[in-house]
Amino acid sequence: MNTMNRKLFLCLLVLSYGMAACSGRVSEEQRTEEGIAEPETVQLVPIVADPMPTASFPDAMLEMYRPLGNEKFNEGKVGFEFNIKNHPFGSQRPIMLAINGSNPEEIPHAVFSKSLSQGTYRAVAYLTDEKGLMLKDFGNYVDRDFMVGDSRSFPAADEPYLVVNLPRDGASIVQGESLIVDFLVVWGDMVADGLEVRVTLDGFEYQTQKQETLELKNLPKGDHVIRLHLLRKDGKELLNAFSSVSRRISVK
Repeated sequence: MNTMNRKLFLCLLVLSYGMAACSGRVSEEQRTEEGIAEPETVQLVPIVADPMPTASFPDAMLEMYRPLGNEKFNEGKVGFEFNIKNHPFGSQRPIMLAINGSNPEEIPHAVFSKSLSQGTYRAVAYLTDEKGLMLKDFGNYVDRDFMVGDSRSFPAADEPYLVVNLPRDGASIVQGESLIVDFLVVWGDMVADGLEVRVTLDGFEYQTQKQETLELKNLPKGDHVIRLHLLRKDGKELLNAFSSVSRRISVK
């Protein structure tokens, strides 16, 4: 092989090696790109609140005979006595009783007692429909303040305040289920007194001037705190201890 041919052969050999190397790098890059999974795009569905239809029983009446208003008791057992008119009553349709804003409890008896320590108490009793939702007509509910031991009455006791039936503190639902929010405003007319209820959960907010029962939909998994605030539309704050209620809930 002469000198010219040898140089040409060497040039072709170097060129072929370079092209093969380039091809190998491109294939390797392609394989690397194909092996990287694109992160999934999570579509966040906003929380929405839908008012629910509720039953009305204007003839149903709940009366509280004991305790009397601002009655004082010694520490120990405090007697309660109710009378129910024009409404089913018993283990299937009990009275619901909430004391000092706590989770309401089912009371299947019209006369009973509870052991209470020193303090000031507000008992709110109310009737429910067959679904366990509050009846909100006047006369469907009754409240009473009383004291046990050496205690004083609540400040701003005559202000409007909130009672929350649902959700219960510590409630748990499965993702995809609705969270029921069932509340009542006592000692106030929402429109005439310029009141509104604000419901918040995470970044969600809903305001209403109605005595509503709500379905909250699209709640994400995890632990949450739902808060209900009773507000005056003129910006004046309510001073009583029961104008705001918080409930911890979890979505599985």
